[in-house]
Amino acid sequence: MSTISKAIAAGVGGGVSGAGVGAVVLPDGSPWYAYVLMAAVTTLIPAVLTYFAPANKPSA
Repeated sequence: MSTISKAIAAGVGGGVSGAGVGAVVLPDGSPWYAYVLMAAVTTLIPAVLTYFAPANKPSA
């Protein structure tokens, strides 16, 4: 699997789990941009970390 597809999968997974966590964690009456920021953070951080992570290759 290429690095790009792994990063996309991590971003999707982070976004889905972040949406669930954001709905529970953010208090009622939070401004709309709090939800956008939560979604951006939970989507971008896993995607960027996965993209730049070294490959898991067995040592010789």
